[in-house]
Amino acid sequence: MGKIKNKLAFYPALLAGKGLMVYYKKQGKERSDHAGMGAMRICPDFLKYVKKPPLTVIASGTNGKTTVTGMVAKLLTLQGMSVTYNDWGANHHAGHARCLLGAVNIFNRSTKDAAVVEMDELVSPINLPAIKPQYAIITNIGRDSMLGNAHPNYIREKMEKAAELSPDTFYIVNADNPLCVDIGKNNRRVFYGVADLKTNPRPSLTDDFPVCSICGTKPVYKYRNYRLIGDYECPCCGFKRPHCDYFVEKVNYENHTITVREPKGIFIYPANSLFVHNIYNYVSVIAMFREMGMESDVLANYLKDVYPPQSRETTQKIGDITLKSVLCKGQNVSAASTVFEAVAREDGEKCLVLLLDEYFRDPKKSETIAWIFDTDYEYLNDPKIKQIIVGGQRYLDHRVRLLMAGIPAEKMTFVQDYHEVVKYVPTSGVDTVYVLHDVNFVTRGQQIRDEIKQKLIDAGRNEE
Repeated sequence: MGKIKNKLAFYPALLAGKGLMVYYKKQGKERSDHAGMGAMRICPDFLKYVKKPPLTVIASGTNGKTTVTGMVAKLLTLQGMSVTYNDWGANHHAGHARCLLGAVNIFNRSTKDAAVVEMDELVSPINLPAIKPQYAIITNIGRDSMLGNAHPNYIREKMEKAAELSPDTFYIVNADNPLCVDIGKNNRRVFYGVADLKTNPRPSLTDDFPVCSICGTKPVYKYRNYRLIGDYECPCCGFKRPHCDYFVEKVNYENHTITVREPKGIFIYPANSLFVHNIYNYVSVIAMFREMGMESDVLANYLKDVYPPQSRETTQKIGDITLKSVLCKGQNVSAASTVFEAVAREDGEKCLVLLLDEYFRDPKKSETIAWIFDTDYEYLNDPKIKQIIVGGQRYLDHRVRLLMAGIPAEKMTFVQDYHEVVKYVPTSGVDTVYVLHDVNFVTRGQQIRDEIKQKLIDAGRNEE
C-alpha cells in the first residue's frame, strides 16, 4: 500500500517541483535545491520514479566529486549533448531531485541527453540504486567532517553497500586508495592509478590506513603520492593495490600533459591542473570516457578546454605575480591538508590568504573547530611561504593553530573582517599569491581574489 501511495504522489510532486523551479528562477535563485526538497517531501521515492536521461553518471568520494562532475559535464557538453548538472555541488537528496527535475518535462519525459550527479557518500546506499547510473566514478575515501561523515571505514561500508544495490552500474575506482578497492567488487569495473610522482609526502597527523583492513598488519608502501594514496601492500596477507587499467606513467609539468597506459595502448592527454589530486581526477575521467568508447585523440582534443571548476581553482598572471584561488575545505582534514602540502611544494616565494571560516551566527549551525588540530598546518611552516594572512570570525583559532605549527608570528597577520586581508597583500617580493577559501567562502573568496587583482593592477602590474 505504501508503494502505491508513493507512486500516486509522484506526479503531484513533479508538478510542484517544476512550479518551484519557475518560482525560484523568477526570484533570482535558480541555483536552489528547494524545488527538489519540495518534490521529495510530497513523494519520498521521487528519485526512483523520475525519468532518467539515456546517460547518467555519478561521482562520489571524500574529495574531488565537484571537480570530476564538472569535468564530465563539460566533456559531454563539448560533444553537443544537453546535460543536467548541479554545478553548485548539491549532492544530497534535494540536490539530486533538483538535478533530475531539470531533465524531464511535466509529463515525466526526458528532455536531456545526460545527467551528471555529484553524490555524497552517506546518501549513496539510498540514492544511487534509485538513480541507477550507467557509470560511477569513485574518487577517494579519507578523513572528513566529524559532523557529517565520521570515520573513513564507516563511509567505505556505505559506498560498498551502494554498489551491491546497483549491480548494473559500471564502476571506475581509485586503485591507489586502499579504502576504495572493494567498492563495486561484484560490478563491472576498472581501476585507475598514478605512478610515483616523487612527491615524498611529509608525515601526517592522521593516518586513515594504519593497518590492513583484512588482517590488521601494518601495511608497507612502495610509494605514496599523498596521504594514504599510493602503491601499498600488506606483508602478511598479501592485500595490495590491484592492477590499474588506466595508469598515469608520466607527468610533463612543462607541457601540462599526462601519459596514460591503457588497455589499448599508451596515450598522452592535456591536463590543465597538475596538483597531485587533480592528476587523479583527470585520469578517472579519462578512464570513464575511454570505457564509453571515445577515441583517445578525440578525448585529448576535448580535454584542452576542460579545467577544474572555477569554484575549485583559478589562475591569473598579473605582471610577474601569479594570483591563484584554491578551494580548501574546512572541517575536511584530508582536503585541507592535501591543499596545504600541494601549495607548500609549489615553486617560488608565496603569500597565503586563508579564508577558512565556517562561522555562522545561528548557534545551531556553528561548526566544531576541533578539525584544525587534526589538519597538517605544519605543512605551511615552509621558508618559501613568506606571509600568511588570515581573515574571518575564526581568525584567533587559526592563529593558535598556526603558532602551534611553529610558524613565526612575524610572518602572520590576522583580521576579523575578511575584506581587510587585501590591505596586507604585498604587491612585490613574492612570486605567487594564493587565496585559500572554504566551501562557504566560494563567492567571498572570488571577491577577495578580484580585490587583490585590482590592487596588483593599481600597483602597475598588468594582467596577461
